[in-house]
Amino acid sequence: MRSDPTSPPSPVPSSEPSPCGGCHRLDRRQFLASASVLSLGALVSGCGDGIIGAPEQVLDAVPAPFRLDPAAIPELAQIGGRTVVASGTSAPVLVERVGSAQFRALSLVCPHRGTIVEVASDRLRCPNHEAVFATDGTWLSGQPTAGLTALDVRRNSDGSLQIGGAITPPVLALDRNTVVFVTSLTGAAPAAQTVAIANDGGGILSGLAVTLTYGSGQRTGWLSLSLSQASAPSVLTLSAQRGTLPVGTYTATVSVTGAGISNGAQTLTVSLLVQDLSTPASLQLSTAALSFSGPLGSAPAPQVVQCINSGGGTLIGLATTVAYGTGGTGWLSATLSQTTAPAALTVRATAGALAIGSYTATLTVSATGVASRSITVTLTVTTTGLQVTISAWPALANVGGVAGSVGNVNGGPVAVVRVSATSFAAFSMRCPHAGTTINVVNGASFRCPNHGALFNGAGVWQSSPQRAENLTPLTVIYTPGAATLTVT
Repeated sequence: MRSDPTSPPSPVPSSEPSPCGGCHRLDRRQFLASASVLSLGALVSGCGDGIIGAPEQVLDAVPAPFRLDPAAIPELAQIGGRTVVASGTSAPVLVERVGSAQFRALSLVCPHRGTIVEVASDRLRCPNHEAVFATDGTWLSGQPTAGLTALDVRRNSDGSLQIGGAITPPVLALDRNTVVFVTSLTGAAPAAQTVAIANDGGGILSGLAVTLTYGSGQRTGWLSLSLSQASAPSVLTLSAQRGTLPVGTYTATVSVTGAGISNGAQTLTVSLLVQDLSTPASLQLSTAALSFSGPLGSAPAPQVVQCINSGGGTLIGLATTVAYGTGGTGWLSATLSQTTAPAALTVRATAGALAIGSYTATLTVSATGVASRSITVTLTVTTTGLQVTISAWPALANVGGVAGSVGNVNGGPVAVVRVSATSFAAFSMRCPHAGTTINVVNGASFRCPNHGALFNGAGVWQSSPQRAENLTPLTVIYTPGAATLTVT
């Protein structure tokens, strides 16, 4: 007797085939060590019963996060490989390797009425009302509805994947913010250095690109750049050549960006120090200013400053002191890797119990027998909530523009609308009628794919067979002219 795929799945002993004909069932508390092969012919014919109507019980399209080890699944060894995983009472999830280190996950719950869609090599199909989707989940034909729900995929430090929750935009991260090359008039070219580029957000970070700008009025051409690949994770290799440069310090800024990132381009400060070894020792820092930002109680990522000897001899006795400006104290700490130059100075700022606002401090680095150097440090404490970088969402450049799924608040996706040149509004993207995730229509309004409820850009219900409440508004905190806004 054929199982009914529209009823909630029950645990399946490992010795028996899954009723989904290729789903691997995963307890939410377990680490997945293996998964069965996905038959590309279909997610078995039993996954659809041809009945025109919704399943008796619709499974959760967005599962609780679970871990998946792609190295233990042969089907995910090659780009284009796919497998299906079922977790607890959530619906099956299609996991696909789309790059050397990039994966995509789609919920197999049809957004129209909740039936589990069938998986084929060239498409995904709902057997109930014949909605057809591309392999990336985009709706193609048949019953009009939204695309399949894309799920957040994040790579853990051990190489496993964390899958589940609504997808969030990529966040571009560099493993350091300064690079210093040191050579002398008679020395060889300094060794190349590398910077790791990662995605600390969701989705896939592709379209990586770098731009190089030399310091104003300075000599150029001494720095070269190379990316290992255009998608994260990637490695940026930097090489410096003195050529005919005289004694001195030369600076450049490298800007790294990627497609759809939510935190904007990230910058890397690069310095080339050409020493005259016959001169006395002299302390030099790779930067004179640092800026940190984070919500209440947070600890922003630490930043590293290079402490180097720009002259000859040996520079010893490195030490640091902190002097706070008006307002809070105790939020800044600095740790030297060693007391002899060259040394790395790791600077940390902690919002802790500080109130919302901006705080300043002066970090002084000293050494034996040389002039000390200072760094101005700024900490900006923001409200808790979803931080949205406006420039990451092109629709928000124009009044009336709507950006959907900019992040999550209270477990659900969020849409932001530009109301005027100086103000924004935000709404939950859960339809108030039945909880389905709504779609942005033409960058100006919203529609629920389930019963067709239409809402205008102000979140007000316009029409549908079943009357719905207006979209749930969220609070937006925005300072005119700022690069980001906060949704709570």
